[in-house]
Amino acid sequence: MGAIADWLGIAASTACAMHCILVPLLLVTGTVLPASALGDESFHQAMMWMIPPVAIVAFAIGCWRHKDRWVLALGAIGLTGMVLSVTVLHDVTGEVGERIGTLLSAAVLIAAHYRNFRNCRSSGCAHESG
Repeated sequence: MGAIADWLGIAASTACAMHCILVPLLLVTGTVLPASALGDESFHQAMMWMIPPVAIVAFAIGCWRHKDRWVLALGAIGLTGMVLSVTVLHDVTGEVGERIGTLLSAAVLIAAHYRNFRNCRSSGCAHESG
């Protein structure tokens, strides 16, 4: 379960980061229709419903099994940054600030999930299967 949650977390965080990079590029290159579909607020809402639960499950299992407080700290920083980026940062710093905050938060979340996954693999624990 933990390894699956980490891979889902990495995939969701990467999708979020790619969204922040691709939408402006698509707008600049003139491909407005795909960019407007990707820029829809429903994408942000879907990510905010998916990323926190997956991250909390993965980090809770990892911290409990491996006692790695870095996973918990990086996960908390990444999740807090992600939520703040989507909810508050846009109003305070504008769209550019929101994108930068989201990219940095996604990178921290990916690092936390990767460390969690690596801890599981290096210790040979079997919790990833169930």
